[in-house]
Amino acid sequence: MKRVVVVGGGLSGLSAARALLDEAQARGVDLGLTLVEKDTTLGGKIRSTREDGFLCEAGPPGFLDNKPATLALARRLGIEERLLRSNDAARKRFVFSDGRLQQLPEDPVSFLLSDLLSIRGRLRIAADFLLPQGDPSEDESVASFVRRRLGQEALDKLIDPMSAGIYAGDPNVMSLKSCFPKVWQIEQQFGGLIKGMLALQQMAKARGQQGPQGAGPGGALWSFEEGAAELPDRLAVSMPEANIVAGAAAAALERAEGGWRVRTDDGGVWDADAVLVATPAYDAGALLGPLDPELADLAFGIPYVPAAVVCLGYRTTDVPHPLDGFGFLIPRAEGRKILGSRWDSSTFARRAPEGSALLTQIVGGARNPELLALADDELLRVVQDEMRVTLGIEARPAYAKVVRWRRAIPQYLVGHGERLRRIEGRVSALGGLFLGGNAYYGIGINDCTTHAAAVAPKVVTALGGGPAPEPPRGGPRL
Repeated sequence: MKRVVVVGGGLSGLSAARALLDEAQARGVDLGLTLVEKDTTLGGKIRSTREDGFLCEAGPPGFLDNKPATLALARRLGIEERLLRSNDAARKRFVFSDGRLQQLPEDPVSFLLSDLLSIRGRLRIAADFLLPQGDPSEDESVASFVRRRLGQEALDKLIDPMSAGIYAGDPNVMSLKSCFPKVWQIEQQFGGLIKGMLALQQMAKARGQQGPQGAGPGGALWSFEEGAAELPDRLAVSMPEANIVAGAAAAALERAEGGWRVRTDDGGVWDADAVLVATPAYDAGALLGPLDPELADLAFGIPYVPAAVVCLGYRTTDVPHPLDGFGFLIPRAEGRKILGSRWDSSTFARRAPEGSALLTQIVGGARNPELLALADDELLRVVQDEMRVTLGIEARPAYAKVVRWRRAIPQYLVGHGERLRRIEGRVSALGGLFLGGNAYYGIGINDCTTHAAAVAPKVVTALGGGPAPEPPRGGPRL
């Protein structure tokens, strides 16, 4: 029997463990798998809590269908009947700019006609047609790219809030290639951003696809009836053959005869032929330090920003805005104390009781990390004040919940691609060691499940497994 230890019981570790068991079975490898997780709760930052009829998501609320991995995994687990597709209203997104909510345009032409930007700002965006292509070898910051192609106003009013909404980050230090690879690819393929978005629109129409095509990730948002946490919960129960050890942190990773040994802080000792470390980068760095100090420094060099999630439930009659969309983001220049508001009860069914609305606000990030020092009651007062200013809500919420993450979201800074190249080289040199988690190849649910499906064959190959089976004709059924 070959033995594998997966360190980390978030979505990355759980989906990788499931993929490893499936891959080993398909290739005739007798596999013994142990997963260790320091928390007593599996799923990492994906946590869904229903209280008083409100479903509060402490982490991501769902995933897009622009990649097949997560939908395919849900079907593999037999929970496709519990999938929920976002309501049509979720296509509408807003930005709080110039002291009011304004709907974001959905396509390049609408951007050029929208009064969200000044006439000068719109003309500057139109100038993108005339600008030369950037240097493909340069790892440019998000802010530098947007200033170069679209201008300062587009950065301040559009891209800065988007960067905060996805990464809670600062576009001045975020890597364009690593954070928004599709945007970089559009410029490289078509020579310009607006030109490329229009070309994508025409290509989509030729294929019979409806709806706007842009530089964003695209696709419809999906979740489950009782929230995103259904996915890691189901993954855990789908693996009765695995030894899942929760509440035990990996304290040491050591060389052992013919492989590896993982020691946990509760005295557990687990020998393995291969180890997959699917933890946050800071935990991976601590574990890898005694083996390779340079590798540990590379992992420690991936920073995280703090964030608090504040779920508020209101009677719909207390909310003046119709909440006819996904929610809104806020540019830094507005000086507000939340990054934005997600209207969960408008996005998915059964997120709030009848006659009520659930709004989820994100506080902190790279913009206002000091707000995480506030006590819960103070933080709630701050967020309620923001609801009054942005949505005109004067009433007190019927439901409130605060969830804090001291290190919430990894930041892909300029140079992240080169950092990954060096990390991969040093991990490969150790032999029988693999990395997973959202610190490296993407922070979303789809990124985690996609990487899990990709790393599993590599691990089984390293264990001496036979050739991988041929994929079914036509690829996975969607």
